[in-house]
Amino acid sequence: MPGLAYRSAVSAADAYRSVRLALRRESGTLRIGNRFVPDGRFREVAFLSFGDAANSMALGALHALGDRLTRGFIAGPEPVAPELPFRGVTIPPGWGGDPGAREVIAAATEISADLTEQDLLLVLLSPGALRALLLPPAGSTPEDFSAFLAAAHERGASGREVGLLARVLGQGAVGGRLAKSTGSCDVATFIVDRGDGPGIVGGGPTRPVATAELQEARAALDRLGLATAAPPGTESALAGATGGPTAVPDRIARPVVVVSPADALRAAADTLFDKGWTSRLAFLELREDPETSADRFLERSEELVRAEGLGPTSRTRGIATFAMMTLGLPEGVDEGPALGRFLLRAQSLLRRREMSVGLFRTAGVIGSDAYPAGGVVGPPTDPQATWRRGRARAVPMRAGITDVGALAISICPTPSSSTPREPMDR
Repeated sequence: MPGLAYRSAVSAADAYRSVRLALRRESGTLRIGNRFVPDGRFREVAFLSFGDAANSMALGALHALGDRLTRGFIAGPEPVAPELPFRGVTIPPGWGGDPGAREVIAAATEISADLTEQDLLLVLLSPGALRALLLPPAGSTPEDFSAFLAAAHERGASGREVGLLARVLGQGAVGGRLAKSTGSCDVATFIVDRGDGPGIVGGGPTRPVATAELQEARAALDRLGLATAAPPGTESALAGATGGPTAVPDRIARPVVVVSPADALRAAADTLFDKGWTSRLAFLELREDPETSADRFLERSEELVRAEGLGPTSRTRGIATFAMMTLGLPEGVDEGPALGRFLLRAQSLLRRREMSVGLFRTAGVIGSDAYPAGGVVGPPTDPQATWRRGRARAVPMRAGITDVGALAISICPTPSSSTPREPMDR
């Protein structure tokens, strides 16, 4: 059942499908997110696709526009798909910017700078894009800046706060800098949001840093005790905004979120409901570390099971609870070890022999052993499991990928006898 719910979640939140819905040509009209223009409005359409779902989003744009899509560049954790006749680079998971970021930024600048007011640039962003667009602050090395961001996380910065610090302090194409290189063309940005907010994904390459973000970044540095250990030029970067939302030209449309955690949760819950289960939302999103996330998810799941009062006469197959979570990680970092920590903690917290918990990542590379979509790492919590303890498991995905966070599912079946099962003694 958890595998069925996971497949439904990824299918509903699939980045390819979401781009196809947001970008359509019908009866002489071109839909671009929330805008509708004549199909012949643009002479040329180019695209930039970055992040874990880079291939899927680029394929969606290609199949929606066909030969109208004349050039583009792709950067993600897998090689450019054979169906895409465009250039690209591979950006593996990791901290901070990637060594290939300069090539990505140069290609993005080259493509966007050649476009005119008769053209459209599509910027397609999914979590993991930050690695492709981030350069260190002036006077800092990539290694030093990555270590600084990792230190912030170790001191308690959330994944969103780490992304904010990278957006505010970093260079490259983050913090609205990509928009400055777009000349006079129209710009439409489509975003896969995992719950940290669309302005954080990829460092917000088409949205300038606002004053409130500078204040939030300063407060985070002070709270973490990193104000004096920040990279060179931090004070200058925090001194004034590069322009709030009102400074963005009309030709640069406000980013459109094409898929979010809510889409995945709704599909997962509906699938098990259709199979006779009672579906309950534990949390729309959890941003805490793996152990805290496991504590909160198991506590809430237990509350929901108790409230239902399952018994042999219950007209349901059982209770299924759901939550999306980032496990407190910044975008671009491999979630594998954190998934293992969550499940180890969940195993220690289970009090019902009949209950099981699964955690599935929606980011990854289809068919990859190193970074699999749907990887569930750690010992199984299901007492009926046939796989060996400590082995990684993966739900195979044949098509589509997204990155809306990790999907947690707990399953508690209805007792089949008149004698209720007692909670496990620990």
